[in-house]
Amino acid sequence: MVVGCASSQSSRVTSPIVPSDTLHKTPEHIAESAIRPVSFSEPKSTESATGIPLTEWHQESAEVEARPIDLSIGSEELNTASGFSLDALIGMALSSNPTIAQAESAVAQAAGVHYQVGLKPNPTVGYFGQEIGNDGSGGQHGVFASQTIVRGDKLRWNRCVTLHDVNRLTWEAATQRRRVETDVRIRFYRALAAQQRLQRAKDFRENAATAVDVAKQRLDAQDGTKPDLLQSQLLVDEIDLSIRQSELEWEAAWAELAATIGQPSLQPTDLVGDFAGGEVSDVAVIYEEAVTASPQLGAARAKVDRARTNLQRQRNQVVPNLNVQLGLGVDDATDDPFANVQFGMPLPVHNRNQGNIETARSEYTAAIQNLRRLELRLRRDMAEVYRRYQSSSAAINKYEKTMLPRAEESLALVEEAQRAGEIDFLRVLTARQSLFNLQQKLITAKGELSRAEAEISGYLLTDALSTEVAFYGDDALRGQALGGP
Repeated sequence: MVVGCASSQSSRVTSPIVPSDTLHKTPEHIAESAIRPVSFSEPKSTESATGIPLTEWHQESAEVEARPIDLSIGSEELNTASGFSLDALIGMALSSNPTIAQAESAVAQAAGVHYQVGLKPNPTVGYFGQEIGNDGSGGQHGVFASQTIVRGDKLRWNRCVTLHDVNRLTWEAATQRRRVETDVRIRFYRALAAQQRLQRAKDFRENAATAVDVAKQRLDAQDGTKPDLLQSQLLVDEIDLSIRQSELEWEAAWAELAATIGQPSLQPTDLVGDFAGGEVSDVAVIYEEAVTASPQLGAARAKVDRARTNLQRQRNQVVPNLNVQLGLGVDDATDDPFANVQFGMPLPVHNRNQGNIETARSEYTAAIQNLRRLELRLRRDMAEVYRRYQSSSAAINKYEKTMLPRAEESLALVEEAQRAGEIDFLRVLTARQSLFNLQQKLITAKGELSRAEAEISGYLLTDALSTEVAFYGDDALRGQALGGP
């Protein structure tokens, strides 16, 4: 049996009003008119991420088992000869980060409930005896069979409702994978920036140490001054401090990176690669793309679909079930066979499921408003990240095209003038320090730009280790369907 279910007909839902013509259609009719927008890691309505069919079930495969998805990086080496690349680290994270396997397990749990809520009730068989001992006879004896016939398509609507749970969790699993990727990118660029600042500081220290030796020689030859020597030594001290700070930052960034990957014991290794350098579109274009493709919004839309479908499911609950019983027996006094047939159903006079219908209507409205909240939050946060991206891009452009060329030219002129005896040695030290500071600021700006670009491309989905994807549903819908109004 294939169950069709409703889904969002647009990328956005703006009205909490339930269409009356939709609420009274069958699941198959709604499925024919439903259109789900194609977007990032689109969950399939016919198969979960675990590979277990969701809408076509076989009686012999009632057991649901979570099977891990192969998210390895294939034949790509985990690290190059000189260190780890960004792609290799992302591949390791997709295979090792525990939140991804946790999310896939939640999908499998929802798939199990989806299967359970659509099962028909078992028949009941038994023995009956009556009028035993009446007039000294053995009475009437026989067997009976009874069956509850669930009406109102409640079991099929149960599966329709829970299919949206599976879709939502599949979207959330895709969201979690995106969070992991973005987290790895952010921490990779942070560690790479610290690594490059550290290397730049070490290289500059060699020049600064040479300057100290020159200052000593000039002082011994009475060609220099004690302030020149002290200033050059002070510059070395500042560089040593910068080296130590960069080392601590690199160690911390690597520890965060290893934890995000899911391998905290991974030994610190040099990173291979460069900062992100792609062009980012206008913020309005970025927002529209994120609204369409963000798996987090996909999960929110699946929640809206679930709430809307459950509203119709609760309306169908008022249709009473039919209880049928058939009995066959023999009268001991006359040896005559007889049959007994019973039909019965509750009359929905007092309980017409009014409370659950109102609750479902409120849940539907809340789900729509939650989707709108997430879209507004995305717009707000995207504007802030885009501002950071523009600020870093402007800084990089200024450093590379104006400030660094001027600092390099100034240093060359100062060194030439110093060799000609026109200026003192302190001017040279000041020029060298200015160039070093600008180079360090350029690396920092590139790191900030790469981080902003990673957040934008990841639809602002971050902090995977602090986010839990779990399924808290059960098969209560089946119990409700079997119990009647």
